[in-house]
Amino acid sequence: MLKHVSESCDFDVLVIDDGSTDSTASILKGLKVEVLTHPTCSGSMPVLSALEIGRALGYKYVIKIDGDDQHDPRDIPRLYLHAIQTGADMVIGSRHLNQYSGKIFSLHGIGMWFCSKLVSVVSGSRITDATSGFKVWAGQSADITIQAFNNGKLKEDSTFLIEELLILSKKKLRIEELAVVMRDREHGESKSYSKRKLALFPLNLIRSTCRALF
Repeated sequence: MLKHVSESCDFDVLVIDDGSTDSTASILKGLKVEVLTHPTCSGSMPVLSALEIGRALGYKYVIKIDGDDQHDPRDIPRLYLHAIQTGADMVIGSRHLNQYSGKIFSLHGIGMWFCSKLVSVVSGSRITDATSGFKVWAGQSADITIQAFNNGKLKEDSTFLIEELLILSKKKLRIEELAVVMRDREHGESKSYSKRKLALFPLNLIRSTCRALF
């Protein structure tokens, strides 16, 4: 993944090893890349860490891409240029923009669809992929996300993405989407959407919505 990112864009890269239990740490030691290591899995903390470091170093934009090979690094420059050209506060890489690509009749699919509809209603604009983790933050959106976290919000990793979008929408920030292709996960399981967290998702979503809007 790192090789593909480097080949796709000439950006500074920070890798966050969030409590991995495989060989990630040893592999990263052999690479010339900045690494931030969390000793245990910390939920939404990697996003906060990346935003805080990026803003502290003076970057105007922070881009997040997952390390599980679901996202295509060649889309990074497209998202970045879209943010610059449109002046958007956030640009989301959407897998559903042109056509819904999820399994709508699955529990996960219904959840993704409902969350996107919820954010669309609050924001007043069409959002098709509220659970996408492939995105660009401009300065103001990054600062608001950091502030929200420090104020006790955005702590539940299964609803972090939706709660963040609701907070930004309430602040009247401009959220744009750009169509991207996301590959299906071939190995491992999502830590944010385990069976237990999926069962608790409706309750956590209600809590996150209330925190964001009230």
